Amino acid sequence: MFAITVRVAKSLRRRFFMEVTGFMRNKLSLSALLFGTLVLLTASVAGQAGGPQYQKQESSAPVLTGFVGFGSSFEPGQQQLLPTFAPILLVPLGDRILIEAEPEFEGTYNHRSGQPWSHTWEKGIEYAQADVFVNRYVTLVGGRFLTPFGIYNERLHSGWIRNLQTAPFITAFEASDSNGGMVRGAIPLNGTMNVNYSGFYSVSSDTAWFLSDRAAGGRVGFFLPRARLEVGASFQRKLGDERRNLQAADFTWQLKPIPLDVRGEFARDPVIGKGYWIEGAYRMGKVPFLKAFMKKSQAEVRMEQFWVSPLLASATDTEEIETPTSDAKRVFAGWSYWIRPDIRTNFAYGREFNSTDGNRNLWTMGLTYRFAFPLTGGK
Repeated sequence: MFAITVRVAKSLRRRFFMEVTGFMRNKLSLSALLFGTLVLLTASVAGQAGGPQYQKQESSAPVLTGFVGFGSSFEPGQQQLLPTFAPILLVPLGDRILIEAEPEFEGTYNHRSGQPWSHTWEKGIEYAQADVFVNRYVTLVGGRFLTPFGIYNERLHSGWIRNLQTAPFITAFEASDSNGGMVRGAIPLNGTMNVNYSGFYSVSSDTAWFLSDRAAGGRVGFFLPRARLEVGASFQRKLGDERRNLQAADFTWQLKPIPLDVRGEFARDPVIGKGYWIEGAYRMGKVPFLKAFMKKSQAEVRMEQFWVSPLLASATDTEEIETPTSDAKRVFAGWSYWIRPDIRTNFAYGREFNSTDGNRNLWTMGLTYRFAFPLTGGK
């Protein structure tokens, strides 16, 4: 196993130096080179590290999981109904290979005052990938995967995970899928810090179910277990007709004294704009009244802001990116209640402040059902 890992690390280093040469021809920024160096050196060090490997599982079986969701949003003069179905298939092949895939079907039923209802359905493959667990520090990924840029796209965007139904402004240009390859993993350092990393390369595709852009980049995060705090930084280089660099920073903090999770992100696209969001979620189990109700409840608050880039009007590759057309702020307050561990309902009220389109109220309601069961015998 050690020999295989070393060969993989050497192969990654050779590929990296080839990519560096190509990037230099394209005048890629120094930050991109440093980011790639960090990712691949981390993978190389991990491949040469000792320590225990994965233990053999007692048994494994294909699993069908995912969620069914129904959301709705209301604002002055407009109402929307938003059904979603997203099944996830997990197929282990032995102890070191996992196949995972998620198609997603999202409907939008829209009504404006004085007009009839209209509806559209969006269909696509969120990811269809093969994960190869080289060792406890390195995983190789091939196929279609969620782009590792920021944290919302990979960790929070799914309807049964996100605290609030409405996604932040900046995820309009952050949330994307990639077709290509990725290396990722995590390494503990002296028991006080874990470093997690990911680096990817994506090819361009205009196939309806597999849309993607040509790009390269990744993320590095630093997790402090004792403080329960993680901070990370992301970089992405768009390699299409309009080449540009995107940057992002994020943090996640689970407080010890009180059951409060705080997380946030900042992201910048020089052509579209920049913005941030910060969100807190307080689990109500310690509230001294209505205990049976409160232990299944969670209160959420989010604040966000977005600044439009002056270059947006002249861009040609942002037609389908839904961001504000002028500087905007937004604040949300929400409440989630778990009817059962696999069924959640949530409500939220928001207020948007837009420098051009004016201010407006936003109301959302949602219901999600998470399912999971094995397709054959096993655990």
